[in-house]
Amino acid sequence: SIVKTSRVHPFGSRSRARGLTLIELMISLVLGMVLVGGVLVVFLGSRTTYSTTDNLSKMQDSARIAFTVMGREIRESTGTGCGNGSRSDNAIAKRNESILNAAQSATPAWWSVIGQGIQGYEGGVASAAVAIGTAVGERTNGTDAIQVSGAYGAGFTVDVHDNLLNKFTLNTNASGINANDILIVCDYKQSTIFQASAVATNKISYAAGTGSAKNCGTALGYDPANSCPTVYYQYDPLVTRMTRFGASYWYIGNGTNGRPSLYRIFLAGPPEEISPGVSDMQITYLQDGIAAYQKASDITDWGKILAVRLTLSFESQDQGVSTASSGDRRIGTATTSTILLRNRTL
Repeated sequence: SIVKTSRVHPFGSRSRARGLTLIELMISLVLGMVLVGGVLVVFLGSRTTYSTTDNLSKMQDSARIAFTVMGREIRESTGTGCGNGSRSDNAIAKRNESILNAAQSATPAWWSVIGQGIQGYEGGVASAAVAIGTAVGERTNGTDAIQVSGAYGAGFTVDVHDNLLNKFTLNTNASGINANDILIVCDYKQSTIFQASAVATNKISYAAGTGSAKNCGTALGYDPANSCPTVYYQYDPLVTRMTRFGASYWYIGNGTNGRPSLYRIFLAGPPEEISPGVSDMQITYLQDGIAAYQKASDITDWGKILAVRLTLSFESQDQGVSTASSGDRRIGTATTSTILLRNRTL
């Protein structure tokens, strides 16, 4: 007999082995595109949120650094390291002598004298510290600036002053004072700014030398009649204090990234970029006897400034992170802080 056999297709029937139709393929592509689009939207949203949060965090860091460092220097300005933290210290500051060479010309270098201890500059008003311009580190036109000076940091008690050997002996071996540091020494009568020529443990010596930051001589007495003092003075060891002297100039300058930054110049040093993303600074001052805060151009006596109201404007470092519909879409904010001058309050 004849046996009939049939051939079985390995994948089932031929009708079941056919591919996708064009319509099915298009539907699959559309569904895939919708899925990829959804993932992309979530990714871009997360990226935008991250970028915005990161820029806000950087702006907060800039604000914290700016107000902490700048506020401390403004708060401690105008002092000599002596006095009782009241206006009596202001009187000692007015009887100040600087024996630095930079202070001996008719127009002393801004950092070499204590002066009034504080001086403001309206936007567009030039100062000796730095030029207004467009180069990196130069001051941005239209922004305010402030100059402060005085005793800087912790002070030390003087046990002995030998004005024959030109040497002070401190009550500690751990002052951290180094040769060439600019110092201010004071008692209840006067104060003197000078450079430490040599330091040996607790012995601080001073000598005449050449160079703007060196001493013109060794006479420390208050002597307004002569450019370089000729009056010798013996500081009273019972009440004499020695502190580092600081003079700072704060301003908005052109940053290294092409955007504005908060800058500081300390003594005769170069400009330091302290806080990027600070786009503007506006300052008003409270003068003793006047109820309202005033701009720098209205102040009649810088020796009577009691407080400073500081407004800093901040911008994000990146573009395209705000909800604005035009411009570079940077995030911007302004913060104000009022700072009391510790050495001029009752």
